[in-house]
Amino acid sequence: MAERGQLVLGHDGAALTGAGIALLADLGIAGAALAPCRACLDWSERRPHLAGAPATALYRHFVAQSWVRPREGSRALEVTRAGEAALSRWFGISL
Repeated sequence: MAERGQLVLGHDGAALTGAGIALLADLGIAGAALAPCRACLDWSERRPHLAGAPATALYRHFVAQSWVRPREGSRALEVTRAGEAALSRWFGISL
């Protein structure tokens, strides 16, 4: 989202841009787009990522749409075939 201009992300904070708010609205999770977001430092890659209500809403949407599924006994997620297509379509991510 940051690379697409939908999110301003840094070690000291995060904010959705108008394009990011529009993306969440298009996904049907507009309410969360208006909630404050924050940056969280990833423990493994040492890079900031989206956190807060918008991140939680995205996660729940991804699970509800069966784009990802939790890996049993782990915090890891598995991306489904439908998720691969959705990540490409909505976020420009190619796996």
